[in-house]
Amino acid sequence: MKSRPKFDLERCVYKNGNPVYLYGLIDPYTARMAKFLYEKLHLTANKTTILAFVLGFSGIAVMYFYQNYLGLIIAAILITLRNFADTIDGKIARGTNTLSPLGGYSDIVTDWLFFHAAFFVVLGIMTNHLALGFLCVTGYMSREFSRRKFTEKFGTKITETNEAKEMPFIVSLVRKYDLAAWFLIIPIILLIKPVFILYFTVIVEYGLLFGELIINYRILIKDNQRIWGELIKNMEKENSKIKKRKKENKFSEIKENLGK
Repeated sequence: MKSRPKFDLERCVYKNGNPVYLYGLIDPYTARMAKFLYEKLHLTANKTTILAFVLGFSGIAVMYFYQNYLGLIIAAILITLRNFADTIDGKIARGTNTLSPLGGYSDIVTDWLFFHAAFFVVLGIMTNHLALGFLCVTGYMSREFSRRKFTEKFGTKITETNEAKEMPFIVSLVRKYDLAAWFLIIPIILLIKPVFILYFTVIVEYGLLFGELIINYRILIKDNQRIWGELIKNMEKENSKIKKRKKENKFSEIKENLGK
């Protein structure tokens, strides 16, 4: 029988602290939960991802089919359990050193493409604010796409650029907010004022999107100016070489004429 990897409690958490504020607060507890689920219930990272998916969609189904306060309570409990499972799967993968492209990709797809989108659309239907629900989906997807394309282009996160470092307060706020971390609070808001979730998400996501786009274009414009500056310098050097050659050729011709 193949032996299972041992769970390393230290390795499953970030060495320098979780960059997302709320996750940093619960990391010590979710790390121990991950260890318990792995060692006692034999849950792997991929199994936990599937569990999170099932819990999340069960909560959404309850929201849709039982649109009353009891339904909201059950949905809030299921989504809370889903949120913990969503952070535990990564900890199991890191703690057992079983990180894989398949697991990481599956986690992103089940969260961003399915759960988050379905949640906001169903919440929009529930509250008669379907347009807001769709705006939530397009907002977080657009921001995530913009961030990933920026990182792909420049090889660094936007919050780690020199331009971002000039705005430490804003960067601090950005790092404290994360859609997945916001879902840790959402079950509570769901029981108080569900429509507030939609308004808050739209305002924050589009505010961050436009703010980050401004920084993106500032960096891209500077990069474009640098490229044009280097191009102009190279052209000037080339022109200088051409002029020098012409002078040398003229001087050679004069010498030849004098020799004749």
